[in-house]
Amino acid sequence: MECLTDVLKTIPILFIVYIVICWMETRMDAVTRIVTSTEPVGPIIGALVGAIPQCGFSVGCSALYCRGFLAPATLIAVYLSTSDEAIPVLLAGGGSWQMIAFLIITKIIIAVVAGYLFYFLWFRKKWNPGEWPDDEMDMEEVNAGCSCCNSQSLIGAAISRTVNTTVFLVFTMLILNTVIYFISEDTLASILLSGSVFQPVLCALIGLIPGCAVSVLLIELLTAGTISLGGAIAGLSAGAGFGFILLLREAPNRKIAWQIIGCTYVAAVIAGILVDLIV
Repeated sequence: MECLTDVLKTIPILFIVYIVICWMETRMDAVTRIVTSTEPVGPIIGALVGAIPQCGFSVGCSALYCRGFLAPATLIAVYLSTSDEAIPVLLAGGGSWQMIAFLIITKIIIAVVAGYLFYFLWFRKKWNPGEWPDDEMDMEEVNAGCSCCNSQSLIGAAISRTVNTTVFLVFTMLILNTVIYFISEDTLASILLSGSVFQPVLCALIGLIPGCAVSVLLIELLTAGTISLGGAIAGLSAGAGFGFILLLREAPNRKIAWQIIGCTYVAAVIAGILVDLIV
């Protein structure tokens, strides 16, 4: 039920994103110019979008990246600022507005800083929207047999893509949630090196596990005093909901996809350690 509930929340956003993607695919020249011109401010936009407390935006932005409409550094910023269900859980659990504001602002800052660092130091010369997607991505397969060349097929193509992605996510998340269930939250809490400066390293690894349940777990561990604030920020910054699953499934270049995930993890760990040292 948790698996179905989590995935169902993403369906409206996925559907809207796929409508936008289908529409943009009919206007590739204009879209390429726009994407290229806005790339320098991408990390800021990505950080603000990811900060919206909804678990579907990381998936939607992953889909945009896989179609060539989002730069790698922008996607990293989205992932780092995403908190999935953390904010609603804090609100429901009586978390202070100061804590919530600190969490949101800190993650936005982390996302913007890391996004620009990776943009200038790593990804700037590795992304060419004019050549995306390349031959490694089968356009007909991704479109699921639907054409997006006219307005009459646009809705049908978006529905088809949404259904295909939803089915894939349900089966994948069912497997992951089952594994987490048998491991148990108590076991995860016992191995998180409580009080250690290296706790963010492990928390970020847990954050990489796809699914909204991970963000809930991290907040519960934080409020229980099992992990530090830096550990929670590391885990929440590394977590991207179902975004990683879609990225690895549809990315035209798997090597760059793994680099994006790796950069997200490294930035989350460093940020978590710095928070623990400063706060």
